[in-house]
Amino acid sequence: MGAERRWLWYGAGLGVGLWVLRAAMLPAAVRAPRLVDVRGAGPYLASLAWTYGPGARPVSLIFDLETETTQGSVTTDGEVQEADILLGRYPRGPYRLTVSATYRSLGVAHTIVTTTDGTW
Repeated sequence: MGAERRWLWYGAGLGVGLWVLRAAMLPAAVRAPRLVDVRGAGPYLASLAWTYGPGARPVSLIFDLETETTQGSVTTDGEVQEADILLGRYPRGPYRLTVSATYRSLGVAHTIVTTTDGTW
């Protein structure tokens, strides 16, 4: 009975170890990037917000916002979940938000680019 119980604990430890390794290696998806607010009297600040899925967070994020009237960009680190983009004109109509997330895994950097469309 003792040997069976020991192998059960070994198996459980291996399972937990593999799960931790997976969480550290796979990139965390940038979820629900969105334009939350626009404030100011010119120049304007467009506030962005997003969340992360499970996994390793990115080293850096680049957000590119394009609207019918203006465009802007901001670079942040992977620890934050909100940022402001400085815009020259007030954004109107539909927008496209392009997110470039750069991850580092085992010393190798790789970038995942996603786009989100919305209306302001």
